[in-house]
Amino acid sequence: MSTDSEQMEEVMSPEEGFSEAAAGMPLAGWGLEGLEGPVAALTRAMDTGRLSHAYLLHGPPGVGKATLAKRLAQALVVDRLPDGSLDLESRLARAIESDELPDVERIMIGGICDDDSSAERAATATRIRICQIRRLQRLASLTPFQAPRRIFIVDSVGDLQPEAAHALLKVLEDPPPQVLLLLVSHDVDAVLPTIRSRCTELALLPMPVTELAEALVRRTELHAEAALELARESRGRFGRAIEMIEDPSLRMLQEAVAVDVQRLASAGRNDRLDYAQTLSGNWRREPASVITTVDLWADWWRNALLVAAGVREDGVGLDVSAADAVLALQVIRRTREHLLANVNPQLALEVMMLDLPVAAVGVEEEEAALVRAPVS
Repeated sequence: MSTDSEQMEEVMSPEEGFSEAAAGMPLAGWGLEGLEGPVAALTRAMDTGRLSHAYLLHGPPGVGKATLAKRLAQALVVDRLPDGSLDLESRLARAIESDELPDVERIMIGGICDDDSSAERAATATRIRICQIRRLQRLASLTPFQAPRRIFIVDSVGDLQPEAAHALLKVLEDPPPQVLLLLVSHDVDAVLPTIRSRCTELALLPMPVTELAEALVRRTELHAEAALELARESRGRFGRAIEMIEDPSLRMLQEAVAVDVQRLASAGRNDRLDYAQTLSGNWRREPASVITTVDLWADWWRNALLVAAGVREDGVGLDVSAADAVLALQVIRRTREHLLANVNPQLALEVMMLDLPVAAVGVEEEEAALVRAPVS
């Protein structure tokens, strides 16, 4: 089991404005797996009245960031059971879980704006729009109805339009006293430094595979062998494992991406461009599916980096250096940003394919040089 110091960044905040409803309240039993460190940090902050006005919850997709944000909101609002655990079946807890409590607002791609003239505009959005943050600014000035404060969950901060990010920064610079901002990030290095510096950070890390397997046996109907296999495939992330159980197509897509990554790592220029063309062809019909695929590419390379650094032992099927993994993650991050910014999808994906590291094993040196060559 990781220690608290390994699992999180220490919560240190001078904020004193959140003690009225939190001090002394026991917060055992949040119903989360593998997040003991972050939960302990938030519990200490609440019990001592030092809860920050803004938290940046960061870690790989599926590790539990958005769930932790909702649990914190529930911990501030709902009653406790006799054993001190949260009453997650209460009316208020269920309202927060289903995004129906007015005092707790989750801001995501496709969310509402005060000035939306049609639902079509929100449905076709690929980023969190500035009008959504303007709505946040308006609501933040209002007195909460049932909760001790207005709580906003931005999921995720990496999806903000540049203008929306700067608008959010203004709220962070001068937050109303009754507001709590919970920012979710899948890639903390991509967060604006000015936003990052105004938040208390909590790093959420995957669980050891064996511990996740045990949790899956307890919480699902999987037997030990299947749970261990799923724990490996989800790379220690409880949320991702549950998503794979509920949506088997995600598991199939991850397996397909792993095959594609390994195949294209040593493939020539034409094969890479063919893949980019096929993937970009899905953008108009299913942009979310393309983003999910790109995210799974990043997930594979993130795991490859951990293996190269000796943090994880399960192999990825290729001999990948840490430098190559870092380069790949930078390329994929840039591609994701370009796609969300409505850059031509085929061009963005072609550049990604050509900029990704090349394993020259199994291809001629001339072919490998062609793949490395910049696009004119």
